[in-house]
Amino acid sequence: MKTERLFFLCALSTMCVPLHAALPPQYQNAKDLDVMVAFIKQHERVAMSLRSIDMRAYVVHFGDDCTVQFERAPSKSTMPGAAPDLIFESASCPVQ
Repeated sequence: MKTERLFFLCALSTMCVPLHAALPPQYQNAKDLDVMVAFIKQHERVAMSLRSIDMRAYVVHFGDDCTVQFERAPSKSTMPGAAPDLIFESASCPVQ
């Protein structure tokens, strides 16, 4: 009886924990685009010679065949949830 009550309380307490669902694609894309546009705005050379933004590959094309590559930040959680933010990975040309 005591074991059953303890099990019930444990089960009940886990149902009260809020779960974070992944963002729907349109919101995740908007969030990713905001990160990439903020980077462009912070780097005048990239902004002045911007050619395209590739949302599938997380790449900004600028200048003469220059690229800025973004990647997902390492996840800090093993729980399902929103995708980690995009972070700057590398640039094939100087961005300043």
